[in-house]
Amino acid sequence: MTTLVIISHSEQIANGTKALLQQMAPDVNVVANGGVNGDIGTSFETVQQLINDLEDDAMCFYDIGSSEMNIDMAIDMYDGNYKIVKVDAPIVEGSFTAAVKLSIGGNLADAIEEVKQTTFNNK
Repeated sequence: MTTLVIISHSEQIANGTKALLQQMAPDVNVVANGGVNGDIGTSFETVQQLINDLEDDAMCFYDIGSSEMNIDMAIDMYDGNYKIVKVDAPIVEGSFTAAVKLSIGGNLADAIEEVKQTTFNNK
């Protein structure tokens, strides 16, 4: 199984993206984190704990700036047994594409390939 991780500077964006994915692909596990103490931002400690608590492979999506940096550092410091991948794709479109692919039986590699093909097809 593959978990989708959503990290945003905004709690509303993180939770809204999670809600969209759960409606479209209810069998896909999605975890989301956004904001810091009700404000805009991200916390390395929170992202690291979220990554360390994962119980399967994961695709990590982010919005801007420090959310990417925090995911990078958390993945670099991760010493667990699962494959954790940062995905460079738009947070909503990329995670939506991955969720749909996973919901129809795709695995981590399939979902990564699908995101690459659909979100960067015109570049």
